[in-house]
Amino acid sequence: MSFKRILTILNPQLPIGGLEISDSALKFVLIKENKLNFISLNLPIGTIEEGKIKNKENFKAALSKLRSQITFRTKKKIYIIVNIPDIDVYTQVFNLPLVAIDNLEEAAGLNLQMISPIDFSSVYADWQRVGETDIDGGQLEILGAFIPNKIVDEFVQHLKETNFVVVAIEFSALALSRLFSGLVNLPNSFLLLHLTGSGLNFCFIKNRNLYFNHFIPWPAGEERQISLAVIKEIIIRETQKVLNFAGSHWPETQINTLLLAAPALEEKITQIITENFTLAVQKLTLPRELKNVNGQWSLVNSQLSTLTSDWFSALGSALRGLIPRSKDIIISLASTGTEEEFHQHQIINFIKIWRNIALTSLSFIFIAFIVVDGFLMKTANSLNNQLANLANLPELGEVNKLQEEAKEFNERVELGLQVKNQIYNWSPFFEKIKNLAGNDIVIERIFIQSQETPILFNGRATDEKAIIDFKTKLEQDSQFKDINLPLAGITPAADGKLKFSITFKIK
Repeated sequence: MSFKRILTILNPQLPIGGLEISDSALKFVLIKENKLNFISLNLPIGTIEEGKIKNKENFKAALSKLRSQITFRTKKKIYIIVNIPDIDVYTQVFNLPLVAIDNLEEAAGLNLQMISPIDFSSVYADWQRVGETDIDGGQLEILGAFIPNKIVDEFVQHLKETNFVVVAIEFSALALSRLFSGLVNLPNSFLLLHLTGSGLNFCFIKNRNLYFNHFIPWPAGEERQISLAVIKEIIIRETQKVLNFAGSHWPETQINTLLLAAPALEEKITQIITENFTLAVQKLTLPRELKNVNGQWSLVNSQLSTLTSDWFSALGSALRGLIPRSKDIIISLASTGTEEEFHQHQIINFIKIWRNIALTSLSFIFIAFIVVDGFLMKTANSLNNQLANLANLPELGEVNKLQEEAKEFNERVELGLQVKNQIYNWSPFFEKIKNLAGNDIVIERIFIQSQETPILFNGRATDEKAIIDFKTKLEQDSQFKDINLPLAGITPAADGKLKFSITFKIK
């Protein structure tokens, strides 16, 4: 068993599924050890309209019913990446000079405030780096996303009440771009058209990153059926809009391919596109293997090749759940409190695991001591009886036999003592680290390979003084040595605190 596998057992990653919320249905996908779990539930008409909750009771009842299909344990927390409709999400790519990379978070935050479509205090916004351009000596390309916070807060409230724990909140276009980034033999830039029950979703994807998305809901009316003529008119009009927009903002990029993900009307839509545009239409089917180019996630499952496109968005969010939380720097339209709550669940889960490990280890040691003690007492009594009768045994061979038994006994005792000395009790170590951290340091992660190698401590502090004080305490403690605090590793966190890493060894 590899050391990485052992660490995964000792500190397993919480299973995180993808939950897509649309106007018509809830779709849940969980990936665990390359196995896929699909659960869906249709929503009553009028429960959600245009991405907003219209009937709270129906929505909460649907979440409870979906939850009962996921697990029968009513108190079990279900961790999810929430995938909300694109209709209320506004995205925009903006550029920053390369010199801003040293203070990227602050520079991106200021730009988000300037380009926000509505009052910045009434939105949740986030950003991610998508690429670079050679304009003006080199610039960073940043994708920003915004959504009214009232919409998100209402979703989160009902999810929390039904025992779902929100890890991150994203939108369909972002999830789809992640899914397709795992495909090979795709052009560098292409247009994606995703047909859903709520409308058409256009995504412009460049360098395997989302640069632009445009969602068009189906026309409202009394009839639920939409004629092919209306669909054709919408597709032609909106495709031209998207091509014009992409051509004006990224003139150096040629768009020659349109990826089509549609559960129905594939042939008709392909015909409409090819007759009206110089685009090669590629019907999208998934292979049995998907793999992120950065190695953050991979999935091998034969079900993928038969999966219909109405599951693509939920699957994309489930793939995000495979990314370690420390490496997930993707856009999340959740409040800071939502993400902090998940971190608290991670800490609680970690403590529970190590509590069980400590109890199991102590129980094993206690039982081992009882067995060894009984064995030693039995052996000692046997030797005493033999020594008592030694005077009555004139044969030299019997004396030699007793000497060999005594030697074997001493070797067993020595072996037992060596086993006892090799057992290291980690409980006092964790208690000491907790006391040294105090109230000004929030422990995020303690990474231990062995007793001889450096220990990595990740945490967040209220200010730099708290970090320096924590380092000083470690240096003053005689148990620790080789304390190293990289100043470049001190970075601001989203909640205003400072994130930092420190390494040290146990003497």
